[in-house]
Amino acid sequence: MEKVRTTEKVRTTVGELLTYGYERLKLKDIGSYKLDTELILGKVLNKDRLFLFINRDYEMDSEEIKKYYKLLNLREKRVPVKYLLEECEFMGLNFYIREGVLIPRPDTEILVEKAIEKIRENKFIKVCDVCCGSGVIGVSIAKFIENVKVTCCDKFVDACEVTRENIKRFSLENKVALVRSDLLQSFILEGEKFDIIVSNPPYIREDVIPTLMKDVKDYEPYDALCGGKDGLKFYRKIVAQSIGLLNKGGMIMFEIGYDQREAVENILMENGFYDIGSVKDLAGRDRVVFGRF
Repeated sequence: MEKVRTTEKVRTTVGELLTYGYERLKLKDIGSYKLDTELILGKVLNKDRLFLFINRDYEMDSEEIKKYYKLLNLREKRVPVKYLLEECEFMGLNFYIREGVLIPRPDTEILVEKAIEKIRENKFIKVCDVCCGSGVIGVSIAKFIENVKVTCCDKFVDACEVTRENIKRFSLENKVALVRSDLLQSFILEGEKFDIIVSNPPYIREDVIPTLMKDVKDYEPYDALCGGKDGLKFYRKIVAQSIGLLNKGGMIMFEIGYDQREAVENILMENGFYDIGSVKDLAGRDRVVFGRF
C-alpha cells in the first residue's frame, strides 16, 4: 500500500503566523509570548499591532516570513525582545537600543522625573549623565527642558555609539554632548563643572547576577549590571569624583537598588553632601537618592 506523504501547512497570512508564534514562544515558557510575537511580526512588516489585528488575512511574502522565523528563533533563546526590535520606549519617546547596552527600565523614569523637577526648581543649566548607556537619561532631560546643556559620558564604545544615535534621533546635537570617559575622569582632567550629576550606575551585587532572569544575565552587558561585591562600588567612585566637579549648591542624583537607600545616603553624608533625600518608585520601593554639595 502506497504511503501518503503529508506536508506541513504553509503559513503565509498574518493570522496564521501570529498563531504559530504564540504557540512557539508559549512552549518556551515566555510569559509575554503574545505581546512579543505581535511586536516581532510588527517589526518585520513595519506595522503597528492594530494593523495585525484588523488585517489577519494579509499575505506576507517569503522574505518577510523568513525574517519573522529568524527573530522568533532568537526570542526562543531568550534574546530580549527590545534588542530584536532595536527600539525601546522611555519617557514616552522611542529610543534606539541594541545589544551591548543596558535596556532602559520604567523605574529609571523616576530618576529622570526627579532630575527634571530639581533642574527646573534650581534653574540648573549644566547637566552630566554619567554611565549613560543608551543615553536615555541625558537625552530625555534635554528633550523636556529648554535651557540646559547636557553631557553624556560612558567608557564603553557600544554605549557611546548608541547614545550618539539617540542624540541624532531627537536632533539634540546643539544641547547634548557626548564624551567617552571612565566615569568622571575626563572632566576632572579638563576642570569641567556641572550643576547636577545624574547617574544610573551598575548596582547589582556580584552574587546576585547569576540569579537574574536568563534574558538579563545572558544578554545584557555584565559591566552595566554589576556594582561589585556589595553593589556600591560605583556610588563611592562617582561621589568621590563629583566633589571637584559640582558648582556650589550643585546636586548629585542616583538610581539605586530597592535595599540601598541607607548605604548610598551614608556615602553622600560621609563626603559632605547635605539636603539628602530619596524617592520611591510606583511599587513603593526606594529608587532614587539625591544630595546637594
